[in-house]
This record gives sequence, C-alpha cells and structure tokens, in this order.
Amino acid sequence: MTTLDEARRSAAVAPAAAPRKRLGDVLVEKGLLTDADLALALTRQGDGDGPRRRLGTILVEEGLVSEAELARSLAELLGLQHVDLSRLNVAPDVVRQLPRAVAERCRVLVLDRTPEYLLIAASDPTNVMALDDVKLYTRAPEVHVVVALDSQIRDHLARAWSLSEDTSQVTRMVEEATDEDEEPAVDMLAAGAADDTPIVKLVNQILSDAVRLRCSDIHLESQRTGLRVRFRVDGLLRDVMSAPKRLAPAVISRIKIISGLDISERRIPQDGRTRVTVDGHAIDCRVSTLPALHGEKVVIRLLTRGDDVPSLESLGFEDDQLEVFRRALSVPQGLVLITGPTGSGKTNTLYAAIHATMSPEKNIITLEDPVEVQLPGITQVQVHPKVGMTFSAGLRSVLRQDPDIVLIGEVRDTETAELALKASMTGHLVLTTLHTNSAVAALTRLVDMGAAPFLVASSLTCAIAQRLVRRPCDTCAEGYIPDETLLTALDLSIEDILDATPLKGAGCPECGGTGYRGRTAIYEVLDIVPSVRKVLLTEATEAALEAEAARIGMSSLRDSALRKAMRGETTFEEVLRVTAG
Repeated sequence: MTTLDEARRSAAVAPAAAPRKRLGDVLVEKGLLTDADLALALTRQGDGDGPRRRLGTILVEEGLVSEAELARSLAELLGLQHVDLSRLNVAPDVVRQLPRAVAERCRVLVLDRTPEYLLIAASDPTNVMALDDVKLYTRAPEVHVVVALDSQIRDHLARAWSLSEDTSQVTRMVEEATDEDEEPAVDMLAAGAADDTPIVKLVNQILSDAVRLRCSDIHLESQRTGLRVRFRVDGLLRDVMSAPKRLAPAVISRIKIISGLDISERRIPQDGRTRVTVDGHAIDCRVSTLPALHGEKVVIRLLTRGDDVPSLESLGFEDDQLEVFRRALSVPQGLVLITGPTGSGKTNTLYAAIHATMSPEKNIITLEDPVEVQLPGITQVQVHPKVGMTFSAGLRSVLRQDPDIVLIGEVRDTETAELALKASMTGHLVLTTLHTNSAVAALTRLVDMGAAPFLVASSLTCAIAQRLVRRPCDTCAEGYIPDETLLTALDLSIEDILDATPLKGAGCPECGGTGYRGRTAIYEVLDIVPSVRKVLLTEATEAALEAEAARIGMSSLRDSALRKAMRGETTFEEVLRVTAG
C-alpha cells in the first residue's frame, strides 16, 4: 500500500513536456497492447472534426487496456510514482485548497501542501496547461506530481465536496437563502430553475451525493429543530447533514416540483417519480411524501435502470441453488414464489429472472404496485386500487392478454393467490412475492390464506427466501479470526473455520469507514419435488415441511450465509445480524 509519506518522498516535479518515448510504445512493449490495436486507436484518435482526443482515453473507452494498466504505464513512461488513492485518506480541507471547478476540469487532486511545494495526484501529468492552472490558483512555488486513476480522483473530489464533509458548503447555501425566502417563489423552485438558486443547488447536491455513495434511499425529515438528511447505504441509514428548519418547506417543495407533485397539498401523502442525471448517468427516482408532526417527511428511492438489471449469476446464488431456480424458470407453466421482508432484494431477483427468460417468442406481462424498474421488451402494468385496478382485477385482465410469463408484484389476498395458482396450472409461468420469513413458510402462508393444499402442491415449482448481507470492502479487507463468542452464537467453533478464509474491512475512505462496500444476497431455495408435494397433501404444517426440506438437503439462509462468510464474501458478524431469530 502506498502511503502519503511514500508519495511525498517519491513525487517528482511536474514534467515540462512529455518524453520522446510514446505511451503506445510502452503499452506494446509491456504486452498490454498489440500493434494492430495501437494502430486502430491512433486512427480513431485522428477521426472527427473536434479537438484531438488523448490516446489513453480512447484505449480505455475501447476496452483495449484497463484504467489501472494505463495509469501504471503512464507513470513508468514519465518516471513518476503511481499511487492507489483508494488506500489514502486525504483530508477534505486539503483537497479544497484548489477550487472545485479547476480540480474537476484539470482532473487533479491536492494531496498535501508544504511551504516548498504542492503535492497533487493527476490522471494526465502531460497536460502542462492544467498543471500551470493548478500552480496559478494555489500560488505554490512548485507542483510535485504522482499519477492516479481518473475514477479515483473523481471519487475523492466528489467526497471532499459532499454535504457530509463540507459543512461550509451547507452554511453558504443557507446564508444565500435570505430570511424572507422561507417560502421562495414557485418559479425559483421549478424544474427548469437556474442551478445557482440556493435551494436548487442544495437539492441537486443531496441527490448527487446519494448517487455517488451508492445510496438506495434518501430520507429528508422535518423535525422540531431542523431538516435532517439521511442516506441508506448497504441497507443501513447514516446521517449526512442537517439544515435550519426554515429551509425544510423550500427543499421539500423543490423535490415535489421536480417529481410532479402538488406543492400546495401538505395534509395527505403523495407519490411521484423523477429522473436525475449525475456524472452523465440518468437515475430514476420514486418519491414518497408523508405528513408528520413537524412537517412533511420525504423518502426518495433510487431505482435500478432497465439496462442495469443484474444477471442471475451475479445475485449470490450458490451453484446448486441457481440450478434449481433456472430449472423452475425453464418450464412452460408453474408458480415461483420469492419471499422475504421489505428491502431484501426480491424485486432485483424477480427482474433478473425476467431478464434471463426474455425472448421475442415470449409475451411477458408484469402487474406491479408501483412499477419500479422500467424494462424494455415487456408489458408493465401499474396497479391503481383507488379506481378498482387491484392485483386480482388486473390479473384477470392480464390473463386475457395471452401471456407466457406473468410477474405479480405481491400476493396480498386470497383471491389473488387463487388466481395466481390457477394461472400457473393453465399454461402460464407465474412469478410473485410473499412476505414470509422462510421458503417453507411461503407454502403454509398460501394454505393459511385459503388456497387448497392440493392446488398449492400441483402448481408450485419453487419457493425462494432471501436476505441481503454486506460485503467486506475490497479496498481495506483483510483476514481476521472471528470472536469465539460470535462463533458460539452461530453454533461454530474455531475448528470449523480452520480451512476458511474470512475477511473483514478495517475501514477506509472508499467504504466511509464502515469496512463494508456493496451487498450480496443469501438464499434458501426449496425445490418442490414429489416428496414435498406429498407432505403438502397429507400434513401441510410448517414443522413437517421443514423436516422434509432438511431431508432433501435444502440449505437454510444461515447455511448459505456461512458458506459466504467462509469464503470471505461477507463477515460472520453480518451472518449473525441478518439471520438472527
């Protein structure tokens, strides 16, 4: 790991010009690029009427070399140190010594400053004009340079100016909003309002920070003392900022306007949608408002885009579980149940399944409340209970549309359950969700809802329960030995993990000091084989079904989680947190 001290010692004075040896030649010499690929990139470099693009940019865009390989080769070419910024914790106030606009334009990150020189990381140290701008703005006697990945520089810049790090930014925005602007004019908050309006800037910054931090939900809460902003990252909420209470109505009104909601109505809940663009990527958002004691609360759900639907292989299934699931999806008729609490990733699994089964020969229709992910190539129907468009009424209409595959967002009542079961027996593959704690409980829940056991036994092909567990941060993860008390709570001993490779994050800037970055799913997949159907028909109790599931070798949620912990894909602490009880 390159430390900041090592970077200081090995940094060189910014080069006045690129050396005679060319970047392409270095990449070819190192075997990272073929002569033919280099010739193609050089040809594309000269294409077009605009400014000549840099060779490295073209190579990375075309996938001919990775960003990391390019940075290391560029550092070698220039005789500079290559630094992995994910291993450095740079103070935000140090980064902010260079104006944000200049730092983003020049793609440089200030790492340190001494009376003698300024230490910066640059993705392109050959850009002499950019380095001159840095020297001009900072008035540094000398600029010493190390090479870093462009993406890491962007991440550090975004973090340094995020609302959670730059409290002065919030203060400035609040000061810019004058005392009499407690209820700004609607035209100042409208969707097309100028970006330099204080409230607009504040809302834009909140949304941008949320996207960059991989947040799933934004919570804006009007409280007695002020406006509280929290982000849900990897399933857990974290405080981001607070603002004076007088700004809450204006911030919430701005969000309502861009979401198509009524800003004059504050007594009833409202739901809307909007789309934000961050770093060139459009993100769909679902917005929900709720009247509360001290003002409205707003929750913004950042949705997966249709072109970002994950593959089944990437979700977290064990090989044997994925084989059962794929087999259930390949049959022309049957019912597949996915169960779990809110926020357990059921929607992701459903859409991954739909995406895996899509083809021009199949008519796929979904019935959802609300439609979360807009997926091209299928028909998606929104439920509207207020006008009589319930799940049961909608399902009757959907079945008259000659579907091959039907996705029902959730089975909420007996009528919908019976319709889904009957549809799965008459030539349709039906996918749906239930709120139960286990795969076995999904079967008994259908029976408890009034569905006949013989109907469940003959229709159901697969029942899946799932949860989400956090992954150790790739940047700071290191081997560790779990505490004996923890292992005892998991019915394990030290001897049980002798062949395992457990990992745990120490905490770094990339993961916000949590030690975790990203999540994966754990599954419980019950294959409805003849012996399970027999139990359903003779003794449809949870205990009897659990005994049969164990006999045929179904892995429980805890078993699946422990397998991941043994491989270092999650931690034993996460296993206990998610599967306790």
